Amino acid sequence: MKILGLTSQSSRQELEHLLRSSDAVTLHCPLTPATTDLIGAPELELMKQHAILINFARGEVINKQALLSTLETGKLWGVGLDVHWQEPADSSEALYHHKNVVALPHSGVGTHEVFENLAELIVENLRRFRAGQDLLHRLV
Repeated sequence: MKILGLTSQSSRQELEHLLRSSDAVTLHCPLTPATTDLIGAPELELMKQHAILINFARGEVINKQALLSTLETGKLWGVGLDVHWQEPADSSEALYHHKNVVALPHSGVGTHEVFENLAELIVENLRRFRAGQDLLHRLV
């Protein structure tokens, strides 16, 4: 197996090469003006017939209408979405009813380590609350 990767410093040509060459593409980038609609109709057209596209970044990194149109042509074998254009996802949208789409409720970050750290934070906040101290990571 050959693994390709890009960074924010990668060129358009490198992105196009990755899309043409990959059986599976996963997205892991922040949402910025440069990454909004990073994957649209031209990029989806470059992908291999029956490739898999998985988005762990932000919904808006992929152009939703272009993705749905591409799926309807049968070009992509599958799409995995751990992030959505609206959180929580609107399950009435056609995209979420497509047979080649698997959507998760933004749970890709949910590793054993993350949950262990969360449990430790909760216990520490309970200890601090009982002691009358400021809480860690408090949302106001």
